[in-house]
Parts: sequence; C-alpha cells; structure tokens
Amino acid sequence: MKIAIETFTRELAAEIVPLGQQSWDECSEIKKDTCAYHGQRGLAIDPDIDQYLYLSDHQSLIAFTMRDDEGDLHGYALAILYRSLHLKTELCGNVDTFYVQPDHRRSMPRLMSTIEETLRERGVSIIGWPVTMTGGLFEILKRRGYIADDVVMELKLKDLAGGETCA
Repeated sequence: MKIAIETFTRELAAEIVPLGQQSWDECSEIKKDTCAYHGQRGLAIDPDIDQYLYLSDHQSLIAFTMRDDEGDLHGYALAILYRSLHLKTELCGNVDTFYVQPDHRRSMPRLMSTIEETLRERGVSIIGWPVTMTGGLFEILKRRGYIADDVVMELKLKDLAGGETCA
C-alpha cells in the first residue's frame, strides 16, 4: 500500500465519497442505539465538497490517501488545520474523516503514523481525533498515546431527510 498526501480536488473527492459512505455505515452500526445525528442509519452522506476545497485552497486541509499498486483507493484521512481559539499561537489538527477498508487495515498503523508525522512537521501541537468510545479505533488511539479528553454530547433535534430514525 502506498500512502501519500494528495491535493484535494473534485476528482479525489469523487474517490473518497464511496469510502466515506462505508465509514458512515460502519460507524452507524457500531453506535447502534447510542446514535444521535451522526449515527442515523440508512443516510446517504452528502459532503460539502466546496468547503473542503476552500480549506484546501487556504492550506487548512491535508488529504492522506492509501492506494494499492493499481492506484485504487482503499483508505484515506482528511485532516483540518486551525489556530486554537483558546491559545492563539497554537496550531491544531483535527482528523475530520478517516477510513480504511477492512481488508486493508493491516496498513492502518502506517497511515496513522504518516498523519502524526506530517502534522508534527507542520507545527501542530495537538491532534484531535473524534472517535466513538465503543469502536475499535478508540482503543487503537489509546495504545498510540491519545487520551479521551472531552466527550461531545449530542442532542438530535430532528431526523435528517432520507434516513431511518435512530429511535
């Protein structure tokens, strides 16, 4: 598997979205009845590609890819860089979306290391990695030295169109 940083384009987005849907579906299954907005099952994702392009154009998005020898995409991560609102001198990184197809997860540690090394090289002082505490990625991140700092509490105010309710 070749791990690389690629420029985020509409073409790359078109490759990522199907894997993003796989990620959404897998996460929804992990969350089951604890889901709020994110875990709504049966929902077709509709990412704001224009917003990702804007972030990329302003050096605030890094697109990591994991491809096989034929160039097929089997994993990706999109990391968003931003200045801390509480410590204005600190650059932060947030792994906005991350997915590796199950048959290729043996390469996942290398992808994660590449993310960490790249963000460190770019001056990031802390990486945020939103995960479900009951999912396997939570335990992997703990073994890599991450800590569960804050928990995001969600209150679902409405169902999203086209999706089965979580209740």
